[in-house]
Amino acid sequence: MGYLFEDKLRERARAFIAALARAGISGAIIDDSFRDYTVKVAVTVGGRDYGNVNLYFSPKAKAFSLKTHELKDKSLVARLEDCWHDEPRPAATSGRGWQMYVDGSYINHATGYGVVILRDGAVVAELCGPVASVEVNGTRQVAGELRAVEEGLRWCRQHEVGEVEIFYDYYGVEKWATGAWKANQPMTQAYGQSVRQSGIRIRWRKVAAHTGNRWNERADQLAKQGALAESAGRDEAGESDAAPTDPLVIALLDRKERFIEFLMVQGIDAAFERLYNNQFARLLIRDEDEKTLGYFDLYHTRRKPFSPYLHGFKDDELKARLTALWRAFAATGD
Repeated sequence: MGYLFEDKLRERARAFIAALARAGISGAIIDDSFRDYTVKVAVTVGGRDYGNVNLYFSPKAKAFSLKTHELKDKSLVARLEDCWHDEPRPAATSGRGWQMYVDGSYINHATGYGVVILRDGAVVAELCGPVASVEVNGTRQVAGELRAVEEGLRWCRQHEVGEVEIFYDYYGVEKWATGAWKANQPMTQAYGQSVRQSGIRIRWRKVAAHTGNRWNERADQLAKQGALAESAGRDEAGESDAAPTDPLVIALLDRKERFIEFLMVQGIDAAFERLYNNQFARLLIRDEDEKTLGYFDLYHTRRKPFSPYLHGFKDDELKARLTALWRAFAATGD
């Protein structure tokens, strides 16, 4: 007797394995791992065993999900997620016409953007700069990714470019622009509106981050320059903070940034308030008017590794949803 939705899982696993192959990664269905709603895929690169990923099917949501918590090496997570979201697209162009590579970067608590613009494969312009911290509002490099598109389109309008192919490595760049992801925050709402009203015809192209794509790497370098310019400006103004050295604090700050980005995709506005006693990071959960709805304190100590404490909420449903989202976030291995 087969397992529930085994056929659907097998079909989705095969599509995922095909996407992995295009990225130079080997995948194989583990046949004896089938269970109701789930199956495992073994992952190897160059003969090295990276462990397994888990595919789940939710009949209620009629959707599949990928979990990477069983991987032996988490450095592969980003590439696997790119492959998981890989969608059939028109064949890449031959390099004719206008193309734009965009990226964002977050360094030393500062965010920057970078853009490379090409015509018929030749570089015509390079753009970079900082994004003010008040605009970033805890979203780290995401704000840089979106600003890069806006600045690139502004350049196109100034130079009467009517059609451009945009290459990006963060899915929100396309999803918020096209409305595939609901934009519930002022930053993403403004971004989507500005792209749609640009008057420029856009062909979106997803590229895997940090895989050697020449112009994507150049856009990343430019974004880093923009972030470093912002960081240097704060240093000159005497506004810089000493970088943390405690591994627990470093891990905590990195995890809270990733969770803020995760919540943003879910349509929840969260802002980092500050670090308390080097033990927990406080996030402010806010409504569209930036009114605080409650507090999400994320502890990370040897006794309480990555333990959330939610308080100050009047809306019990929102509190329960945040608790469930944290569990989903933690289960993916970030």
